[in-house]
Amino acid sequence: MKRITKRVLLGTVSALLFYILFIPLPTPELTIRRYMLFRSPITALTGDIIEGQIKNDPKYGNLYVLPKVEISFIYVQKNNFGWYVTTQGTAP
Repeated sequence: MKRITKRVLLGTVSALLFYILFIPLPTPELTIRRYMLFRSPITALTGDIIEGQIKNDPKYGNLYVLPKVEISFIYVQKNNFGWYVTTQGTAP
């Protein structure tokens, strides 16, 4: 019984990690937070995300501003699967 429980737990954790790391997320805010999680984990959990004035840019997508982060401008774009980060930087 223990062997099956360990395999189920390992499979569940592996599937969850795969989903969190590789699958596009359904909202721009979650996508930005996941992107920031690898660069600044504390800021990813506590930082503010402000929607910028640029929307539906054909090349980059929608602009979001992170005021307390070194990389303070992030563009996200939506495809059929969800949102993904197209580019980031310190100025638009």
